[in-house]
Amino acid sequence: MPKPLQAQSGSVADKAAALALTPVSRETEARLDAYVDLLGQWQTKTNLVAPSTLPQLWTRHIADSLQLLSLAPQAKLWADLGSGGGFPGIVLACVLAGIEGARVDLVERNTKKAAFLREAARITGAPAVIHNADIGDYVERLEGRIDCVTARALAPLQMLLGFAEPLVKRGAKALFLKGQDVEIELTEATKYWNVKPRIHSSRTGGGGWIVELDRIERRECPPTKQT
Repeated sequence: MPKPLQAQSGSVADKAAALALTPVSRETEARLDAYVDLLGQWQTKTNLVAPSTLPQLWTRHIADSLQLLSLAPQAKLWADLGSGGGFPGIVLACVLAGIEGARVDLVERNTKKAAFLREAARITGAPAVIHNADIGDYVERLEGRIDCVTARALAPLQMLLGFAEPLVKRGAKALFLKGQDVEIELTEATKYWNVKPRIHSSRTGGGGWIVELDRIERRECPPTKQT
């Protein structure tokens, strides 16, 4: 007999712990509940999150995403690169629902995951626009500016900076959720990029960090590879 959906998609205690860390309105909580239920249904056929993290879905994924809002409280226009199962993009959009002019662009090249994201946006009523495209194509086609660009568990920091540079040059703030190897990634990235990052410890623990950037500039003379 399959486990109940609640057991698959996080316990009541886990949800309470997550919302204690990152409180939301009742309306936002209802949207997040609908999203979690949908993710649990789709997870059986499409791998959206690591199965081992399902019992802590609210703390490991939702609260981890919600904490970004405190670093850009005035941001209305967001771009989430490599959205996957919707973290942080759908979660952010659930909070921004009802705010005039708010929009979260979710960029996901995997067609199945993009289909899930569209359904998540539909059932939650969140202001999310799904772009089933490569990140480079999205950035090239984007007209105007955005307020904040995010990415979570997508790529090494050196590569993320290349994706985000055009958006940051137009005024966006970059917020990248990274793991415990953030210092190693920063050391490698600064060989190729001039940045002055602000590093924030994740509220959800687990050795997670948030890299905040307001400026990204490519170094004129990157290091040469040793032969």
